[in-house]
Amino acid sequence: MTKHFGVRTFLEVPEKHMSKFIAAMDHSGGSTGGVLERYGQEYTEADKMDKVHAMRMRMISTPSFNSKNIWASILYKDSVDRGLAVILNAKDIQPYLKIDSGCNEDGTLKQFPVKQMIEYAIKHECRGTKMRSIIKDESMIVPVLLQQFALARVIHSNKLMPIIEPEIPIDHPKKRSLEIMLKEQLANYLATYDGECILKLTLPDIKDLYLELTTYKQCHSIVGLSGGYSTEEACKRLSNNPCMSASFSRALSEGLFANQTEAEFENRIGENISLIKRSCE
Repeated sequence: MTKHFGVRTFLEVPEKHMSKFIAAMDHSGGSTGGVLERYGQEYTEADKMDKVHAMRMRMISTPSFNSKNIWASILYKDSVDRGLAVILNAKDIQPYLKIDSGCNEDGTLKQFPVKQMIEYAIKHECRGTKMRSIIKDESMIVPVLLQQFALARVIHSNKLMPIIEPEIPIDHPKKRSLEIMLKEQLANYLATYDGECILKLTLPDIKDLYLELTTYKQCHSIVGLSGGYSTEEACKRLSNNPCMSASFSRALSEGLFANQTEAEFENRIGENISLIKRSCE
């Protein structure tokens, strides 16, 4: 089933029972070191992007990394430069492009070349974009959403699907109350938004907290980020939120190591993908 936006066509995000999810593979330069350390891969500043690209290629080349399990993958620009968007499109997995350049101290996005990144995404046949902001206290919610939805309007007007990600840290002492306030403000912004978007949100402490947001026609779908939770914990929380699908990064790559044999590597990522799929049902 498809939705049509102008001249470009987007795959409708599968219903929960279809069990597909988004593979988040958009680690930028700042977070790449941690990814490689968890992977057990030695690196230098000069070769770390080469090393993480090799890891990503190894992941997407496994049998279980296919369009029956994964409907989209979020990529960093370096990965698109290296041809990963082409490979994913050939596998019938939609590439999305991370377009932001990080966050300011107040959680809002740093200035970045919006027009150029949109043009780049279209040129390289990405189906949408992703922008990540951070929310650490109540005062950050409105400025973050104001900026995110303003940019989403520009992105959607260019026939791309924006993924809006206002992340609340999983270890925040007021995570529960911040999530309630975020939900209320998201409802307000969705009501006045004239396009569609995918919301990527921290898996909430309250079961199905975000269910109301799915009633807005502007909300194409809601996906949860693993945010540092283990695969088991992320999937447990996802199972408690039937209105959400997954957009996992660390939970997808947990237990993968550079020194594993191909069989060991394929088995482990296959186990992770199967667990995430079951949690989306």
